[in-house]
Amino acid sequence: MDLQLEGKRVLVTGGASGLGAELVRSLAAEGARVALNFRSREDDARAMAESIDGEVVPIHADLSDRSQTRGLFEQAVDALGGLDILVNNAGLWLTTEVGVFDDDLWDRSLEVNLGAPMLLSQLFIAHCTGEGRKGRILNVTSQAAFRGSSTGHVPYAAAKGAIVTMTRSLAREMGGNGVTVNALAIGTMESPMIADALEQKREFYEARIPIGYVATADQIASVATFLVSEKSSYMTGATVDVSGGQLLH
Repeated sequence: MDLQLEGKRVLVTGGASGLGAELVRSLAAEGARVALNFRSREDDARAMAESIDGEVVPIHADLSDRSQTRGLFEQAVDALGGLDILVNNAGLWLTTEVGVFDDDLWDRSLEVNLGAPMLLSQLFIAHCTGEGRKGRILNVTSQAAFRGSSTGHVPYAAAKGAIVTMTRSLAREMGGNGVTVNALAIGTMESPMIADALEQKREFYEARIPIGYVATADQIASVATFLVSEKSSYMTGATVDVSGGQLLH
């Protein structure tokens, strides 16, 4: 199937590991030109970009800092000559119980998981509508948006729930402007973000998944690639569940 991604210009946040890295590889394989955002481990991010057969531009930015988020968007536009697709993938899964976390932790979690996606979406929409072009936004959310999170992850779950309603609201507002906005709700997935949790309680997590095992990032990336392609052009405001049956809603 030709997904018609050849030459499309894409910004993927959190693109150096986990789902983001697999999505960058998948998009590049389809001929897309990709700006890969990373926050840390610069050598690894650049090595990954160089290992991919295609145009992949690594750009550093800490999305808890709004000035860096704006700078990321500007650098991506400059590097690729514009953007056609935005993937808000970066996430922050901090572990702390309700009675312990302070304002700084709450603010940082909500900024990375919600504030930055909203700001980047605003910038992207202005970019597309200003040039009279169509665009695609994909927001990565979680089964926690619907079921709540496990103990210690209230800020993460709250932000991911807001991502779902943000996606629907943006889709409704931008429907007549050629910009589609969808979300991808993932369940438990092999990734650096939850590697420690899986090492300690893999059986606990697998018992909650009807399909019986933890997803690999490439299984999710293939669905994400479709959702930003021209083949999904009549979809907007949708949240697609790729959770191995964890949601069933």
